[in-house]
Amino acid sequence: MGNTNGPDVMDLIGDLADCATELEASVLVKDIVEALGAQWYVYTTLLPPDFNKINESFRFFVGCSDELCRLYNKRMWMMNDPFFEYARMNTAPIVGSKIKVQSEGQVELMKAGAEHGFRSGLVVPTHTAMDANKRMGLLYVGCDLPEEVGEPLLLRSRVQFGALGMELLLWWNNRLRTEAMRKFSLLDTDVELLQLAKKGKVALEIAALYDIKVAAVYKKLNNIKEKFDVEKIEHAVIEAEAQGIIT
Repeated sequence: MGNTNGPDVMDLIGDLADCATELEASVLVKDIVEALGAQWYVYTTLLPPDFNKINESFRFFVGCSDELCRLYNKRMWMMNDPFFEYARMNTAPIVGSKIKVQSEGQVELMKAGAEHGFRSGLVVPTHTAMDANKRMGLLYVGCDLPEEVGEPLLLRSRVQFGALGMELLLWWNNRLRTEAMRKFSLLDTDVELLQLAKKGKVALEIAALYDIKVAAVYKKLNNIKEKFDVEKIEHAVIEAEAQGIIT
């Protein structure tokens, strides 16, 4: 198992931005993870609890045992995942053995992971901002080596794994933003208006900024509300933010 920390790996991480499909991206991630000394990985991007009402909150790249995935879904461990709990409050990578488990289900999850290739693991939180409204990510990499051997190996590549996690978060953010804009039939001008509304700009200020009539601004804002099926532009802003359309 090699540990390649040179520019070649960072170049591969940069290549993620050019991946057009989830399959293409997941294959590249597998190559990067293995080049950095791990065998398996799971990457999850999700919205914080306040936004879990949004459909398809969780998105995954999975490069591990199918049986582990089956168990994870069957036992609904995502509802009590200790890695998520850590990632919501922290940004620093941490080895799996340092994660505190507080329930029988969490103990069972950790045991199942060890039995399916994650005897050693590294948890890498990824955030664009520590903000309750922002989509976050979690990269978990592992190998089938004892903790005393595998964890130091993985920890030495924490900077590269951190870069990989952030690049994956950006990749998903861009993909989900495109999907959401298509879903709501939004134009770039709609997004600009939503950004201005988020900043607290009122119709009069927006009209002055674009040198158009206030009535025209109200018409554009009403059109946006119709697309989101909401009564207030503030509600459209909240939805757009949760969907990653605006930041």
